[in-house]
Amino acid sequence: MQVIQPLGHHELLVLFLQLFLLLFVARGLGELARRANLPSVVGELLAGIVLGPSILAAIAPGLFTALFPQEAAQYHLLEVVSWFGLIMLLILTGLETDLDLIQSRAKSATYISIAGIVVPFALGFGLAYNLPDAFLAGADQRLVFSLFVATALSISAIPVIAKVLMEMDVIRRDIGQITLAAGMINDTIGWVLLAVVAGLARSGAIDLGSLGTTLVSMAAFFGLAFTLGDRAVRRIFRWVDNAIGGVTAKITTLMILALGVGSITHYMHLEAVLGAFVVGILVGQTKRFGQEPQHVFEIVTIGIFAPIFFATAGLRVDLTAMADPTVFLVGMAVLAVAIVGKFVGSYAGAKAAGLGDWEGIAMGAGMNARGAMEIIIATIGLSLNVLTSEMYTIIVMVAIVTSLMAPPLLRWTLPKVAMTDEERDRLEREERQRQSFLGNVTRVLLPTRCSADSQFAAQLVGHFARNREIEVTNMYVPRATEPSPGGRSIVDRLRRVLPGRNGSDAVPDGGSAATTAETAAADRRATTCLGRMREQLALSNDSVRGIVRPIEATTSQTVLSEARNGYDMLVLGVSERAGTPDGPLFNTEVDDVILESPCPLMVVNSDVVATGGTLDKTDLDRILLPTVGTEYNRHAAEVAFAIAQERGALVEVVHVVNRPQLDELFVEEPDMSSARALGEEIVDREADLGRQMGAEVTTRVIVGDDEPEREILRLAEKNDDDLLVLGSNIRTVSQRAFFGHRVEHIIRNSDRPVAVISSL
Repeated sequence: MQVIQPLGHHELLVLFLQLFLLLFVARGLGELARRANLPSVVGELLAGIVLGPSILAAIAPGLFTALFPQEAAQYHLLEVVSWFGLIMLLILTGLETDLDLIQSRAKSATYISIAGIVVPFALGFGLAYNLPDAFLAGADQRLVFSLFVATALSISAIPVIAKVLMEMDVIRRDIGQITLAAGMINDTIGWVLLAVVAGLARSGAIDLGSLGTTLVSMAAFFGLAFTLGDRAVRRIFRWVDNAIGGVTAKITTLMILALGVGSITHYMHLEAVLGAFVVGILVGQTKRFGQEPQHVFEIVTIGIFAPIFFATAGLRVDLTAMADPTVFLVGMAVLAVAIVGKFVGSYAGAKAAGLGDWEGIAMGAGMNARGAMEIIIATIGLSLNVLTSEMYTIIVMVAIVTSLMAPPLLRWTLPKVAMTDEERDRLEREERQRQSFLGNVTRVLLPTRCSADSQFAAQLVGHFARNREIEVTNMYVPRATEPSPGGRSIVDRLRRVLPGRNGSDAVPDGGSAATTAETAAADRRATTCLGRMREQLALSNDSVRGIVRPIEATTSQTVLSEARNGYDMLVLGVSERAGTPDGPLFNTEVDDVILESPCPLMVVNSDVVATGGTLDKTDLDRILLPTVGTEYNRHAAEVAFAIAQERGALVEVVHVVNRPQLDELFVEEPDMSSARALGEEIVDREADLGRQMGAEVTTRVIVGDDEPEREILRLAEKNDDDLLVLGSNIRTVSQRAFFGHRVEHIIRNSDRPVAVISSL
């Protein structure tokens, strides 16, 4: 086997210098553009022009040749990095794409994209067909030449458009999503046109077979991607999150999928960027990817790879060729046709879709950016000997100029697009979701030995997890005095009890096949308990997993060890209450878990009784939600409202104002109006959240003479409430977990179930 020699010292040195210069100049000019109130992509595109044949080669040709040798192998090294940036930018665009919104705006996007292609295509074809023979690579290729030019002028560039929309923070607006959708359709048609024209250039005739293959391949790819692919991506990220966890693993998985699917689409002659874009869309639909990895991925893409891609695109244009009067005039004519054709087409499509004037102008501005797609078409045309070097320069010049003019035009037009009430409500809803406590919960750990309290906790978790992308892990923890369940027997039983789940989800750590009566009994207890907990959750098979963990040094260490595996919430159903007011609220093991929990907690304490080991479904018609307006109260409110919305329960939000105790005679009664008014604001704010979440809510402000916790208990008894939901933060008092005097008083003295959410 022949040993392939590594890349030479000089080639590596040149590549590193090129990347250094491109990134340095692109980011520098990008910052200058940003300070001039322009998107940074303007400066990044200009970086390539500054360092390329247009300026650096004209001023210092020797330095330019040394830095950017005109050798195909050396240039291809830089091109690989550039392609990597393009793929990452398309992934990021996909992550920001809202499929539901695009589907709701599909009609508008289709009108805009079709009209935005037909008009510039027709105008471009007419212009190219009448150009002098000097611009043709061959006198007998006028038809192919005209089709190439028309195709190049009719497409748009999603990367440039997306970058501008993201920088202007309008990508989530309706106009931003319609523009992305129109760009998707536009580029899809552009790939089909390119396949047809390239086939015509190679064969001298339109290859209907090649066209049919392209269309069938594209339909098959999209069909599989948004059905089987969607389910596969969700399962993959669920497994990665459960088995590995962490931001690094999720970003690595994203890139593996993008490169893998991109390889498939490239093999199918559909371009790798299409596969990467679709992967971005699919991953963006799963909550398991989350905001943190997306933010990290965005920083790396926007800060490093995207600037290199845009700067490399600028290296391709040589504006000195425009010094020839004929080339200049033809170039201006092609540029004018490109700009006017896209503006007219996009505006006409927007009006046909029922959009306003400024929306039509904004569409024309955004869709005018050609960017990398036009450069790719020009490069293919040059390689197929369809375009002359002069015409290649003109088309690349159009790509750069339109990409440079699109950002300022979008900055001018987009603020003039009025926001509808429906759009404003949607954006506010999305912002609430981003800031939501429950919105960021994807994995819940519920340790259990099947007590009535843990079964009741499972019912509550099932209520707020239903219709949300939340996976609940039931973890059976044997008592220290009983043997750990055997490996094979518990797997076999769990496969029957937990249908639809891979047996590996239920594999206990350690142990072998059951060989003793005690181990077999432990198997049965674990299997029965996990099946019972699944019934209490009443969630789909994909939303529940069962695991068995043998005891480590202590029960608390076993629970905490599992909780550190990337869970977003730990739920404890506890029944033991300490006998002394100053002692731990619960037993020592539970107290240790509460004190050291690595994630937010939900502690459920109830007086319910399980009949025959199984708890009947409990009534939840009324929920009492005390609040003082803190952030952790807000998080508890989300849980209460989610449960109420699912059960059709009424939530009463209550705030207690404690009247000062006056011991002296002749002291005036204090004015409680301001305190009451503040209390009204607090409960109204929480009630607004509840109504937005679809729950039935009432409010109450109590001005009482007694301690607030006593007033709350009296109110719960008077209203016969079924559940009290409290928010708290955990503090350490004498080495024990402390929820606060009021919360602990309610837990110790309540004769009805209490759920405490500690999120801070």
